[in-house]
Amino acid sequence: MKKILILLSLIILSSSHAVSQDDDGCQMTALIAGGGKNIQIVGAESSLFIESLFAEFPDTKRKGYKWKFKNVVVPGLDKPVTFQVHQGLSGRNENGTGYFNTFMDDKYKKMRLAQNIETENPAVIIYVKRGRNHVIKTDEEDKLVREYLLSIASNS
Repeated sequence: MKKILILLSLIILSSSHAVSQDDDGCQMTALIAGGGKNIQIVGAESSLFIESLFAEFPDTKRKGYKWKFKNVVVPGLDKPVTFQVHQGLSGRNENGTGYFNTFMDDKYKKMRLAQNIETENPAVIIYVKRGRNHVIKTDEEDKLVREYLLSIASNS
């Protein structure tokens, strides 16, 4: 078991994801998608970030496992953004490549969680967009979004 954990840690550190801070049993990483930086939060407590977003934006419809939080004003960014949030499972294939499966409905979620694959963890991906464009391009902007997410999570 220790060898597997060490191997997984090395794979994660050497992957294209930039490892960030841990918060409440979660690991926040940069996820490059759509030409921009997005946020992936992996760990048992990742759903706390979803709860904090719903607390901050109570008018957002709470249906399924994909949501859009619109007109998010992140201090330091010049214009509001949209957080497109997906909840699911993150894991690693045998060859070390990562994957993310978004829960499609309650039945699919129960089935995936029942499989209990050791290398999978609950996770959330937050795509940061303006219209169809992924807008976070710099490390500074990425840091601002992470700080914002951590600040609203700590207020919840």
